[in-house]
Amino acid sequence: MTQPSSPSNLPSTPANRPMAADHDFVSHLFTPDAPYPWDHDSPEAEAYLASLDTAADELLNHPTIDATLRAGWSTWSEQVEAQWHADATSSSTPLLARLNQQFQERVPATLLQTIATTASHLARSGRPLIEQLVGCVNEALPGWESDDLAVLARPLAYSLRDGRSEILALNLRSISQADWNALSDIEQARLSLAIASVALKAAEQEN
Repeated sequence: MTQPSSPSNLPSTPANRPMAADHDFVSHLFTPDAPYPWDHDSPEAEAYLASLDTAADELLNHPTIDATLRAGWSTWSEQVEAQWHADATSSSTPLLARLNQQFQERVPATLLQTIATTASHLARSGRPLIEQLVGCVNEALPGWESDDLAVLARPLAYSLRDGRSEILALNLRSISQADWNALSDIEQARLSLAIASVALKAAEQEN
């Protein structure tokens, strides 16, 4: 007479898979050499976890895997950066056209591009207005400290917050109409911040 099959010998069919899984679970619970030390304070647990760390280090430091991870990370970073720049440039195009119309005869085109792109991004950041203003010109004015730019930007931040456009107009009128390279460092900074103020206000209205 044929003996009935034990759960571990059952063929793998949809009907008996739950029974086989239950049997495997109970077997693991009562196996003398547990596959995982449940007591984290036991010496076995410390040795087990240490072995996992060692195995992970060996895996990650393997030349092939390390090179693959580096290549994958580099590719992913380049894609993210390219997408960010594409989105920023796309969203800043109308803003750049507005700045060009108003300021292209007074400042370099690269400065307007930088301010337009940065303003489009910062206008949605929720950061304080004075930080947004300084952030718009930091890259274009590398010789300036952020704290010093913040001092010059404070009246313009008040203007943006309170809607007092006369402050911006006063700043623009007080700056020489000379060529950009003929302006002093402080005049360049003040003009750049004034342009940033125009850009942030326009970007906020577009949003």
